[in-house]
Amino acid sequence: MELEEEFSRNRAEMKRIKRVSTTAALFYVLFSCYVLFELFYSIMVTPFFLLAALLVAAASVTGFLGVYKKDNRFIIASMVLIAVHAIAFELLVGVDLLGVALTLIMNGGFMICPIKMINANKSYHFLEEQFGFPNFEVRQAMYDLDKKQREIKDPYAIKKEEIEKRSAAHGGMEEL
Repeated sequence: MELEEEFSRNRAEMKRIKRVSTTAALFYVLFSCYVLFELFYSIMVTPFFLLAALLVAAASVTGFLGVYKKDNRFIIASMVLIAVHAIAFELLVGVDLLGVALTLIMNGGFMICPIKMINANKSYHFLEEQFGFPNFEVRQAMYDLDKKQREIKDPYAIKKEEIEKRSAAHGGMEEL
């Protein structure tokens, strides 16, 4: 009964991790659409916004890789790129109270998402080490254990095989 409860908890945690990963992937796809706005802005206002567009593209790619590979290094790189983008955007537009507020609103969701993804990746790596990963189904786990047990030979079977190999190497009674 304890195994079923543990599997149930792990299965629920795995569903939460998948939900967070899906949401984070959608956020990064949405953030990559922000590149179009930056490119349009660079054409209309100033070409320096091309730098901002490159930062957004790099942040989107590294964030998506972090979600896909479950690697926190990519997520942290994405957070840094998003922060650099926010600072560069403010410096390019000009620092004023309304601009800072709009930048915080625009990039706030994209800064919260990586933090949740870092926690989800940590939980995912913990679950990887648990018995029954990735399905956490009791029947599947028992089947896997039985399969491993069938592959292990007992000492008597090993000795029997050794005796048979030795007798086969010396020849049999048929040769006499």
